[in-house]
Amino acid sequence: MDSNNVSNGLLIAPVQLNIYLGLFIYITGVIGSIGNIIIYKSRSLRNRACSIYLFWGSLVDLIYLNSVLLTRLLQKGFKIPIMTRYDVICKIRQFASNYGNQLTFTFLALATLDRLLLAHQSPTLRRWGNRVLLANKLVVAFSLIWLAILCHRLIWYDTINGQCAGQAGFYAYFDNIFNAVVTCLLPMVTLTVLGILIGRSVRRVVQRRRVVPTATVNESAHSDQSAIQKIDTQLTIMLFLDIFVSMISFLPYAAQLIYANITGTWPKSPSQVAWENVVSEIINLLSYIFFSGPFYVSIISLSGFRHQLLRALGLKKQQTTTYTQRGVTMGTTQNNTNNQTRFTT
Repeated sequence: MDSNNVSNGLLIAPVQLNIYLGLFIYITGVIGSIGNIIIYKSRSLRNRACSIYLFWGSLVDLIYLNSVLLTRLLQKGFKIPIMTRYDVICKIRQFASNYGNQLTFTFLALATLDRLLLAHQSPTLRRWGNRVLLANKLVVAFSLIWLAILCHRLIWYDTINGQCAGQAGFYAYFDNIFNAVVTCLLPMVTLTVLGILIGRSVRRVVQRRRVVPTATVNESAHSDQSAIQKIDTQLTIMLFLDIFVSMISFLPYAAQLIYANITGTWPKSPSQVAWENVVSEIINLLSYIFFSGPFYVSIISLSGFRHQLLRALGLKKQQTTTYTQRGVTMGTTQNNTNNQTRFTT
């Protein structure tokens, strides 16, 4: 094909990607975020530090999908020019894009750190885990911190020449570098470090399984220990999957931003521009998996998640069971006189 002749299919591919792939990510993400909110707001989980972080993260995901991804689908998929017509929507959307990204990443990092503290060998560090009051304070503190850091987008973003973009000149350069470093590089480095630490934690769990002889402990104690070790392994798998999903979101997006900044002034053929637009749309849409995927990661990695969701929705009766949900183990026991819920971290 001549480099100057671009097929119609290639030209309309970005529109079709936003309509079909974008809608799929949006619908599954909204359903998943609502499911997570129901779980983490349930009576048995609402007072756990890890669940507090994940509840607010799920709420941010829901708002993000409806304020950032939805406006993208309307603008680029259905050609409704809401971002390029109204300055207010342009400013809010661009601010929400960075703000929601940083809050979701921060709450995931805090939940992972809380889990690491609870599993640490040092009693002093373990005491810092599962502090509900501290968790609530950190949620408020980081919400205000990121608001102060990112509010520049509410000021220096406008609809310029039919595009919602930062003001030309120094600010445009600053915003591109800031976006690549703070939005992409910082989360990748932080989550990679946390992933390494949680990997060491699961190795310690496996080693404890091998070291403790079954003959020297009674049956009840051994059963409880095995259950706790199984829970630790499941939680670690969940965190690894969460970090893997975040890498799928951040790595290609960061690479695309760097490539766009470097090659922005290079001469390109119409065919090359068309292919780059298609690849760019795929990468940008896949970046939203970070906000739509946590619910499905939990379903895959935590055996009790579906049961807890059904109970929270009132579709499943309470029964004698032991299960875990993102940092908390819950055993429900029933007798003739009362029902009690036991929590084990």
